[in-house]
Amino acid sequence: MKKLSFILTTLLLLLLLTACGKYPQKDLAGNQWNRNWEMLGTVLGVEPPGNDFSLSQNASILTGDDTFYATWRTGEPTKWVNEDNEKVDLYPAQIYLLLYGCADETKAGEAMEDFIAKEKGSYTVRDTVSETFNGQEYTILLYDCGSETNPYNRGASAFAVYRNYVVSAELTCVEGYEGNEHALLDGFLSGCHFAE
Repeated sequence: MKKLSFILTTLLLLLLLTACGKYPQKDLAGNQWNRNWEMLGTVLGVEPPGNDFSLSQNASILTGDDTFYATWRTGEPTKWVNEDNEKVDLYPAQIYLLLYGCADETKAGEAMEDFIAKEKGSYTVRDTVSETFNGQEYTILLYDCGSETNPYNRGASAFAVYRNYVVSAELTCVEGYEGNEHALLDGFLSGCHFAE
């Protein structure tokens, strides 16, 4: 009985230590890590974005190792028929966040350049700026994106390399949505925290 009790106590202690090790202590800017932040992997914590955005999905992508994807949306949905002739919910604005794992930092940099090139090829880019939030530098594209196959009117995307990850955050909104996409994306990025 003592042996079983010892084994159970040891297992419980190991589980507690594993759970404690899951969260970083601080972010790149030295802010204390908050366990209530939405986690992508073990390296990115995201504060609630505010502005009536709510978390829609947070999941790892099954087709890639060490790759994570989350979305937030705001407003009431309307139905939209996509390219595959399927009815889907269309929200006034959505935020998409991708944390894409690569072999190393060099590969992540190459992948980020590919992501930016694809974005520039898909949309009419109005401006490109560099901004830093919580110690992480981003390249931000502001663009128009309306087309027959894309229901969104405009958007803003941010790209960064963190260790061996590419980070891509995209905010898109429909025509008539009153929020400023650049300000909303900046607000979202100010709530993204990368492990120290």
